[in-house]
Amino acid sequence: MTDAIKPDVETAEFFTEQEIRTFSFDIRQSALLHKFAEELAAIGGPQAPGAKSKASLAAIQLKFLFSKDQCELLGAYSDGLVCVLIFEGLQKFTDVSPPHELPVLTSLENRYDVLCLAARNQILLKLVDNSAFAYDMDNEGKLVRLVANFKGGGLNKIPAEPDIKELSSHSGLALGPHTEAPYWCAVNAKEGHSPSPSSLILSALWNPSLEPTSVIPLPPVLEKIGVTNCLALTTGNFQFTRSDSFVSGKGGDGRNVSILEFDDKVGFAARFNSYRFSVSENASSLVKTAYAALCQSVGEATPVEHTLTQESAMVINNVRALHCRDLIKDNRRVLVRIFGLSKFSSPIVITDDPLRLQG
Repeated sequence: MTDAIKPDVETAEFFTEQEIRTFSFDIRQSALLHKFAEELAAIGGPQAPGAKSKASLAAIQLKFLFSKDQCELLGAYSDGLVCVLIFEGLQKFTDVSPPHELPVLTSLENRYDVLCLAARNQILLKLVDNSAFAYDMDNEGKLVRLVANFKGGGLNKIPAEPDIKELSSHSGLALGPHTEAPYWCAVNAKEGHSPSPSSLILSALWNPSLEPTSVIPLPPVLEKIGVTNCLALTTGNFQFTRSDSFVSGKGGDGRNVSILEFDDKVGFAARFNSYRFSVSENASSLVKTAYAALCQSVGEATPVEHTLTQESAMVINNVRALHCRDLIKDNRRVLVRIFGLSKFSSPIVITDDPLRLQG
């Protein structure tokens, strides 16, 4: 029996090695990145006019210091061939310990160390040919989002914890496997909607209990369920509920959408949320079987865990990987997140600097 399951284990390990890659900065490269991030933060960070071109220039200058192998690794992510790229060897921006209780969101957003982390994330996105952006209808139209328990639901209650907990990155609830919204399309704009984020990048201001971020690469999941089920998931037989991070009065539920779409540049591009998606009642038995197979395969997958600190960052390919997290145990944990738009995406642009898209 052991011999019979061994090839599957080896295949899974091979997929993981190919899909989860690590880019290590040397001391000189890391110091230059640190300097560029501080300069970008000094003008106001990713949200500031001119930050977009400044980040592009920083990425160009950094690439002159990279080895051939480093450049090839960045190129592999840029070409959509990698699920997750972990950046290591980064420098800290602060040694200040987290307070006993989180400050309010607005004061945290304006901290210099947060702006530095956000600026560094913007430059790292540019290294993989992704542009930092925001949606008009999400996160109040801001590029930078802090992922922390501001609205309750974690292991330990926060002051004035509400009875109804928000299902979003601003709560402490466990979040099942998902890609980031919006979910109407994945690569090219459709019917007035820009596609989902191509990437999201995360780093940590504080993570005192070293709580991990978990990722499930989708290629082995899709390989497991087979091509027939994958094709069934490309049909418009699915629906999703509105995301809690959307601006009040904007965005909504989605009907008659697919979970997968095939794009000739990126292959199968996914958009899926284990706690927001469902299959339409009038879908065929083939489609319902495919949906059940996907949910089962995702549920059986072993997530890859990475613990973020100020000295690391993780960029996730949002159409090729799911991410999730357990219940937040330490309410002082604060991650800094930005969405990225790849060279393959065709969105509906509202403003170019900073880059804002119509959701």
